[in-house]
Amino acid sequence: MTPDRAPLVRYRLDLDVLRSMLGLEESSSARAVVRAARAVSPGFESFALSLAAAEGIPLGSGARGEVERARKRVADYEDITGRAARLGDARVVKGPSLARYYPRDLVRSMVDLDLVVPDEAALWRVVRGLTDRLDAYRLDVSVTSHEGVRHLVTAVSWPTDDALLDADLKVEVTTVVHVGDCRGVPIRPGVADEPVVADLMALAEERFQHPFGPKDAIDVAVLLGSPAAPAAAEIVDAARAYRLAPELLELIDHAGTQPGLLTHVNADLVAALRADADTEGERRLATPLPGADARETDARRRLARELPVHGLLLRDADRADWPVSR
Repeated sequence: MTPDRAPLVRYRLDLDVLRSMLGLEESSSARAVVRAARAVSPGFESFALSLAAAEGIPLGSGARGEVERARKRVADYEDITGRAARLGDARVVKGPSLARYYPRDLVRSMVDLDLVVPDEAALWRVVRGLTDRLDAYRLDVSVTSHEGVRHLVTAVSWPTDDALLDADLKVEVTTVVHVGDCRGVPIRPGVADEPVVADLMALAEERFQHPFGPKDAIDVAVLLGSPAAPAAAEIVDAARAYRLAPELLELIDHAGTQPGLLTHVNADLVAALRADADTEGERRLATPLPGADARETDARRRLARELPVHGLLLRDADRADWPVSR
């Protein structure tokens, strides 16, 4: 960010803000905040614990261990990101890329790692490298197509050092980030060159899988409030190119509804996104996708209609009686 350009958003992130975001009373204890955070998503309590520690609240051995395990998980994913980049020109979206913009004392909880590669050959190089090195017990793949090109999403899973407490480590390697909704938004290959923009677009894309929650609101506040965030025009151009203006606008609006989180939002960014969101909404209504009937069950017909085929199991240590996947 140049010295004469104000941040796109300003935000406040402390235990009082998180308490309000989680719908708790002002008098609720820090312990109540951590318990409520645990119910939001796996690992989100480690963020709440690190926030409490940053405000000087002493952590016991169990809480310290939880934060340390969360930091190790991030470090493990960073190590895997480096290895995958060497194996197949893989690039991370969200995850460690986004976590670097968080305040130093805070831990961004991370369930899985998302890596995008340029093509299918690179994908299998990365997957083979991961499965050869790690004690991966499960490997899934989903398939879709766009304009005659096949796209894959693979998921490699293996246990943590503390498998009884922590969710499995999981790496998703994909040839496409922007899959759309199979109704009005098609697959859009490619990823924005600028890291903050790529992360923003990936966050907006998440709306096609689930409603936005507290973690998404914090993510977008941290990203747009970072000195590394580009000018509003660059973000608007990317949202237009990837047809994500409605989702990005909804994400920013969602962050704005979180009590106390945003203290300033760039009005030009919101106005431009709102105009583009209206245009994109009209386009989606006027041009529904030909493969919009997601009830189709035949795999070949689904692929021909650019619908995804999910959950093809290539490895499962618990199912030794399944020697072959088709």
